[in-house]
Amino acid sequence: MKESSTKSVYGDAEARRRMTLDAAAALLDEGGYAALTIRSVAQRSGTSTGLIYQYFADKQEIFIALLIESQIESTAVVEALPREEGVAALIAAVIPQSVRQWARVGRLTPTWATVEGDARYDRASVTELREASRRYDEALHAALIEAAAKEGRPLREDSALLRFVVAGVIGVSETLTNNWAPHLDPSDLVAFAADAITRGISAPGATGRSA
Repeated sequence: MKESSTKSVYGDAEARRRMTLDAAAALLDEGGYAALTIRSVAQRSGTSTGLIYQYFADKQEIFIALLIESQIESTAVVEALPREEGVAALIAAVIPQSVRQWARVGRLTPTWATVEGDARYDRASVTELREASRRYDEALHAALIEAAAKEGRPLREDSALLRFVVAGVIGVSETLTNNWAPHLDPSDLVAFAADAITRGISAPGATGRSA
């Protein structure tokens, strides 16, 4: 006899974990970090607090898991992006993924840092998060270099280059997520920002599609 879909979900560890993370993401979207509690996640996911504690020690672990997932998804997107159209086109293609992840969980990272303080570092999961972030940085840096090579654009040789790009992408993502520029067409802002970031990381005198 076939088990019901509910039974199959409850019998599937990965499905239970997925339900927990989806419920947590919905709560964060509705009420921010303060809305995230084990009890509220259990209620939203239709499970018990005891079941959630089998996978996550506390709400911080749930939040960190969402951050790690965000970094992994973003890395996969960057790795799959075409390089042929050059640096500005690559950055313009990165921004929509950044907007999705910023809206989902990234925007709450400063609140998490403020609420939890330095105690958040005393976790193995934070080491995993740092590693996921490092892999994203490596993927983005490699993509920028490959895209620049495709269009014959020399880039600045500066250790701040990647952080400059990431800061710019996050700035646009935050603006679009919060609708801080309602008078602008989002696609126009993305195109302008991608072009400006590209010019900022190009070597002096560089020529290319954005120069």
